Amino acid sequence: MMNDLQQEKKAAYLVLPIISGVCWGTSGLFVRYLRDVGFDNMTIIFSKGLVASAMMFLVIIVKNPNALKANPRDVPLLAAVGITGMLLLSVTYNEAVFRISLSLSSVLLCLAPVFVLIFGLLLFGEKLTSVKLACMCLAFLGCIMLSGIFDTGGNLQWDTIGFLFGLGSAVVNAAYTLVSKAATDRNYSTVTIYLYGFLAITVILAPFADWGLMLEYLLASPVKATLVYLGHSVWTSMLPGILYITAVKNADTGKTAILAAGAEPVSAMAAGLLVYHEIPSWIGFTGMIITVAALIILIRSDQKSPA
Repeated sequence: MMNDLQQEKKAAYLVLPIISGVCWGTSGLFVRYLRDVGFDNMTIIFSKGLVASAMMFLVIIVKNPNALKANPRDVPLLAAVGITGMLLLSVTYNEAVFRISLSLSSVLLCLAPVFVLIFGLLLFGEKLTSVKLACMCLAFLGCIMLSGIFDTGGNLQWDTIGFLFGLGSAVVNAAYTLVSKAATDRNYSTVTIYLYGFLAITVILAPFADWGLMLEYLLASPVKATLVYLGHSVWTSMLPGILYITAVKNADTGKTAILAAGAEPVSAMAAGLLVYHEIPSWIGFTGMIITVAALIILIRSDQKSPA
């Protein structure tokens, strides 16, 4: 009976990565909206970091003030988490969202496991199995199909620079995965890592952000602007990150990663279809299925073997 209850509890936690994927997949809506009201990329990222820092600080003060503590020697590592996963990732992903469809931007971002394997091969001498190599090739093929190059139908946005930024977001996301693992290995909690990461990008971007525009937008429509600022910070970053880490700690890691990897591009495609009428052709839709399937197999094979 106890084992059955534990299995049911683990299964319940698997809802969390699906919610995380949906949150991450809809982040492009906030990026495009803020761009349309006049925000440049640096101001978009700064506003997100500023609000997230304040929110995370309040959460820590209320829940666990000890989480504010960090070894001074580890501050550069915690800052690196913010620079890779919150600054560079946002820069590359936002630029992709500006130029290409939401679904393609999300699928390209989801290629991060492929680049994690490549980093492992180049930096740590890890073995690359035939299954992993085949999955990597299929994932890239699916992205090319979804890009719209071969489409005779559909109305997805295509831009070479945007495609390269999308690939760049996957590379940065892979680097972020490795750096954040190093931070968690030093026994820092998720909220501590997030707080110092957001503080790092807030300090770095403060001189480049358009403070006047942020204030003007807030004063013009206080309620709407507050909801947008909170939604962009909490819905697309804090909430999914915390839910995903919670799922990883309490459920099967492989299943958690698979569910998030599947939910994110599907959510992005749905958002692009409903809000911007981005309709993929049958080639593009097939490409997304191929990419997601290849990533799922890749994640499963990575869970079964250290190679």
